[in-house]
Amino acid sequence: MVADHVGDLAHLNARDTTLVFASRAPQRNIEAVKARMGWTMPWYTITDDFDADFDVDEWHGTNAFIRDGDRVFRTYFINARGDEALGNTWSYLDMTALGRQETWENSPEGYPQTPPYDWWNWHDAYGDAEPAPQWLEQTRRGPRHLPD
Repeated sequence: MVADHVGDLAHLNARDTTLVFASRAPQRNIEAVKARMGWTMPWYTITDDFDADFDVDEWHGTNAFIRDGDRVFRTYFINARGDEALGNTWSYLDMTALGRQETWENSPEGYPQTPPYDWWNWHDAYGDAEPAPQWLEQTRRGPRHLPD
C-alpha cells in the first residue's frame, strides 16, 4: 500500500534525495510485483538483520539516512501508523536532515537552497538548467490564476 502511493522519484532526486524500499522477499517476487504495478523505485532484498537493526522487525517502518563522506547516519525513524501518512514528495523531504533545501531552512553549507517553489519542475525536465518557464510563471502567480 505504501509503495502504491509514491510519486515520481525525480522530484526527490532533484534535491539529492532518493527513496528505496527493502524487504525480505526474494528479488524475483519483488520484480514481479513491481512489473505488475508499474513501480520503478529501487527495491532491495534484506539478507541480514538490517530491518531489525533499524527497528523495523515487523510490518513496516521508514528510516531516513544522510551520508557524510563514507559515514552514514540515521536521522529519522517512524513506523506502524506513523508512516502511513508518508507518500508524497513533501512528506519525504520534510523527514530528511536536509529538508526541502529552501531559503527559509537552515541547510548546511554547500547544499543548494532555493526560494520556495522555484526548484519544482516537471518530473522529466530536472536536467534542464531552469524549471520550465510555464511552471515558474504559474507558481509565482498562485493557484487563482490557472492557465487556460
